[in-house]
Formats: sequence, C-alpha cells, structure tokens
Amino acid sequence: MKSLLTSLVKLDDVNGVLVSREGKPLFSHLPEVFGPELQEILYHSFEELHATFAQENQDQAQELVVLFERGSLVVKDLNGYQVLLMLKTPTPSPLVSVALNALGLKFEKLASKEKQTSSEKKEELIPLVLFNDLVRLLVKHYGPAAKLLVKKALKQADATEKGLSLANASLFLKALKNEIDDPHLAQIALNKAKEIIRTGRNK
Repeated sequence: MKSLLTSLVKLDDVNGVLVSREGKPLFSHLPEVFGPELQEILYHSFEELHATFAQENQDQAQELVVLFERGSLVVKDLNGYQVLLMLKTPTPSPLVSVALNALGLKFEKLASKEKQTSSEKKEELIPLVLFNDLVRLLVKHYGPAAKLLVKKALKQADATEKGLSLANASLFLKALKNEIDDPHLAQIALNKAKEIIRTGRNK
C-alpha cells in the first residue's frame, strides 16, 4: 500500500495525500504549509467524513470534490478507507485515476483479508493433537486401526489441519459413536471425547 501511495505523491498534478480509516490517519504527505494545527483540522474533518460515509451505508465508492481557483480537493471512500487528494488541476488526470483504482483494489484486498482473519479468530477450534488421548484409549481395543477410526470421525465432522470447529463437536461425537460397535466402549469413548472438547475449549 505504501508504495502505491508514494507513487501517487510523485505525480505532477498531486500536491498532497492523506489516507484515513475510521477517522484515524494512516498515511500523510502534505505540503509544508500544512502545520500541526491545519493537520489537526484535517484529521477532525476526516472523522466527520467517516461518519457521513458510514451513515450512507453504500457499497459503491463515494466521492466529494471541492474546486478552487488553482486546483481541487478530492475525497474518495475506497472500501472503508478515506483518501484525500490535493490536486493542482480541477479534475484528476488519467494517471491519478489509474493510481486511485489500483489503490482501491489494494484496499479491497486488505479489507477482505482482515474480514477473513476476524472470522477465523471468532471460530473456536479444538487442536487435533488433543485427540491423541482418545486414540490411545481405543488402541487397546482396535490396535493401529484406532487412529484411522478417530481420523474418520473427525473427517465426517469437517475437521481441518487447524482443528475441529467447536460448532461441529456434536457431529464428531455422533460419527465416533457410529464407528464403535460395542455400546459400553462407545460410551467410554464419548466421555473421553467430551473431556477433550472441554479441555480444548478452555485453552
């Protein structure tokens, strides 16, 4: 992202760039005339702009343009990021437009990645290594096949290399029960599996 912004700043018709998200500045390259006080005013304006864009609740990129005698001020909302451009021209040149489009795609990828990471964090996973205790319990009765039995039950519950989703714990218990013919042994295995799930949840 920084390289794209640096390239944008180097374009002839760009005087300054400021990027913000949720009212908080992330990148700033402003003319020297913008001292601390003026920058503070800009940051405050960005907080208000973020609130305005959020109220609109639109998926499409939004844009505000202010024209001056010798240039313009353009503010675009790109996937939740607000980009302020100080231009020497009334409208963005083709090069500036291309740079903004590239920046928008980059912000879209960042937003998608953050959303995915957030989703993964919310999902509680039980590490597969914990189920080794269950395998050891069943080895006494099934020998080496015990590992395959537990692995099959985990697969039926859509477990991945990262672990078994807590949301699929009941599917795993059901699959495990169906894999064991002896009702007494099945109950012992289920109790052990429930203990493992509780332990994994508390980690």
